Amino acid sequence: MKLETDLTRIQRLAEERERANWAFRSFLKASDFPAARIDRAVREAFRAAAQIDCTRCANCCKVVGPVLGPADVKRLAAAQGIPVQKFRTRYLEPADGERGERFRAKPCPLLKDNRCTVYEHRPRDCRSFPHLHKKGFVFRLAQAVLNCSLCPIVFQVYEELKAEFWKR
Repeated sequence: MKLETDLTRIQRLAEERERANWAFRSFLKASDFPAARIDRAVREAFRAAAQIDCTRCANCCKVVGPVLGPADVKRLAAAQGIPVQKFRTRYLEPADGERGERFRAKPCPLLKDNRCTVYEHRPRDCRSFPHLHKKGFVFRLAQAVLNCSLCPIVFQVYEELKAEFWKR
């Protein structure tokens, strides 16, 4: 399958396929495929899609608001060379309904020219995105469907999964 990297096209295709993507989610959750088999397929598709250069897009840094824990805040403040409280005042607000804090503005204020200026110190949520390396993909399907329109890698992985598992 050809890797799609054009974000505008991905957003359009994800919108066109939204109904099918939710139907596939329901199908996969109700299926008797072992979770380990699904996780293995996700990892294989993720490895293939990982050749997509995230810095060409950086859409996750533009539209997703990671939740920052205390260790993230401390690490980011140190990377900026400022006290934690000054970092909080300059960049953060409480995360709605969640523990931790979020950046007040989008895109991420630490993003410059589609690159993270503190990449080695980035938050835990950012290190993990798009969360395709984790076990238990079937329990994160709703988030994967939502992420199809914002991340070329997630879009590609989800399309690969539909091709492999969904015999319509």
